[in-house]
Amino acid sequence: MDTVTLSKQNRLYWLGRYSERTYTTLQYMLAEFDQVLDGATVDYPAFCQKMGIHCPYTDTEDFWQHYLFDAEDVNSIRSSIDNMLGNGMVLRETITTPSLSYLQMVQDAIVMAASSASPHVELQWVLDDIMAFRGCFDDAVDEEDVRNTLKAGGFVERLSLMLRLDWRTERLKRELLKLLNRLYKTNLPINHEALDVIQSAVMEGAEIDKPLLLRSVESLFLL
Repeated sequence: MDTVTLSKQNRLYWLGRYSERTYTTLQYMLAEFDQVLDGATVDYPAFCQKMGIHCPYTDTEDFWQHYLFDAEDVNSIRSSIDNMLGNGMVLRETITTPSLSYLQMVQDAIVMAASSASPHVELQWVLDDIMAFRGCFDDAVDEEDVRNTLKAGGFVERLSLMLRLDWRTERLKRELLKLLNRLYKTNLPINHEALDVIQSAVMEGAEIDKPLLLRSVESLFLL
């Protein structure tokens, strides 16, 4: 049996978060880009404000280029991918080499996208390779606590982005229930005050305080 140490728990949790951050944020960005092609404008300062990040970008083109591809921008999708792969490499023996190979393919795809004049295909490969990683990970890893810790991190990140970006919120309670179901299958230490807020939010007819819920989701696990 693979012993899940505190250090390993932390890396699994953040591997889940970075992989979901890459997947969901890129989906959001591609949807925004489709609207730009239809004549809409991108309010990138508002996006940065919602995400709680600095906005150093000079115009829309600069935003797209650096937020997607700049490895030196700590908030970029490329940085999330690099952090995801870095955690995966340390966890190679836990997540298995075939699973790790898909994380490497994600990084390869974003590098190719950065040098492409029309990067949509390569960006779709990023999404596809993350889904392939998830499938391989589920199939190859026997330890339930390992799988559940990574997935718990993914659900936290997904909910955080949904609340920050006010995106796909019709699925909010469903995703909260998934998180609650997953947390009881892990050995992660829990902030019970945050848990109470999340449990209240999924009750039928409950009015949701989104800023409070966001803080509670982000602070649910004591890592």
